[in-house]
Amino acid sequence: MGQLLSHPLTEKTIIYNEYENFPNELQKHRLVHRSRPNLSHEKGSHPQFFNCVGSMQGYRLTQEDAHLVANCESVLSVGFYNPFEDIEEKLQISIFGVFDGHGGGECSEFVSSEEDREEGIRKWIKFAFETHEYGARNVTPKSDRKFTRSFHTSEGLISQILKDAFLLQDRELYCHFAKESCGTTAIVALLINGEMLYVANTGDSRCVLSTKGGGVKNFSFDHKPQHIGELVRINDDGGTVSLGRVGGVLALSRAFGDFQFKTSVSYKNNAFGLSGGQKYVAPAQESQVTAEPDVLPHRISYDRDEFLILACDGIWDLYSNKNLTQFIKYHLALGQKLDDIVTKLLDHGINSADSNTGVGFDNMTIIIVVLNRPGESLAEWYNKMKTRLEREKGLIA
Repeated sequence: MGQLLSHPLTEKTIIYNEYENFPNELQKHRLVHRSRPNLSHEKGSHPQFFNCVGSMQGYRLTQEDAHLVANCESVLSVGFYNPFEDIEEKLQISIFGVFDGHGGGECSEFVSSEEDREEGIRKWIKFAFETHEYGARNVTPKSDRKFTRSFHTSEGLISQILKDAFLLQDRELYCHFAKESCGTTAIVALLINGEMLYVANTGDSRCVLSTKGGGVKNFSFDHKPQHIGELVRINDDGGTVSLGRVGGVLALSRAFGDFQFKTSVSYKNNAFGLSGGQKYVAPAQESQVTAEPDVLPHRISYDRDEFLILACDGIWDLYSNKNLTQFIKYHLALGQKLDDIVTKLLDHGINSADSNTGVGFDNMTIIIVVLNRPGESLAEWYNKMKTRLEREKGLIA
């Protein structure tokens, strides 16, 4: 994932989305982005979850990480046929994503594209929601809709839609990077209408949820080649795992790109099975390295859920899920703001670099997403968290 330099590149990019009122042109060029709170993310308004993004190149020759924030005025608005109620709905989806590139930053930049909405994963999420052909078990639609598959729950249906979006994105990447050796992981959190959270993970970037009372919930599981389910798929597609790497090269078993490990997949058509009676064409889900994500749903509880953390493995190499959550909470209890906390996180990461273990030498990117309730300002959330944490520590009654 890049080459080591003889000295650390400690310049950090901190994007603190407080959403105060600054002109759009200023937002594009400021290191710290601020615009006015809407004070609401109810249906019919723009969902707004305060957040802070931090990234640092570190000891790598290039920055191969990328991120995506589609929130507030940039929220993704999609039309969605709900087969469980047989109605057309309008969904507002806030999207937060971290993409850890390898072999170059081309794939991560492409997938995370914010400026050009005709590219990137947000385009395919919108497409998959608006064109799905899935139905609901035991629900007969009034129209003559034809379904390719039916689901028992809306969570299962939406999870499949997100898997479709990831595979469609990978197909598009093939058109641009078929001959390249680059790829990228993806951890993407979607907050739909401010009510449901879906986390889609491909690779070893990670998402955790901090909850009241010191709870830490894992919302992703690393895709490593030596894990038995991944190992079976790799072997079944003719691949091998040595030194914990696919083909002795790639330390991940799922990623966008990396088409040298997807030679059994046909990206020119949707045919599965035999092609021309000669070569077996594997489904994209069964290739040695697949882009298919695991998806975990969660109904948001504003009484308990506090904030999300999305980060690449350069962060998780340094912190366990629990330790990172505790680090953030400790500084929140001291009254510090997210931009200061993220700065401390990155500084601690580069200062922890160990040439013996290799820890601390990777690119680092993190997003902290505040799960503020509708109508709650950022200042109110900070005060709530400080009071709650002091009470949990027994400092106040």
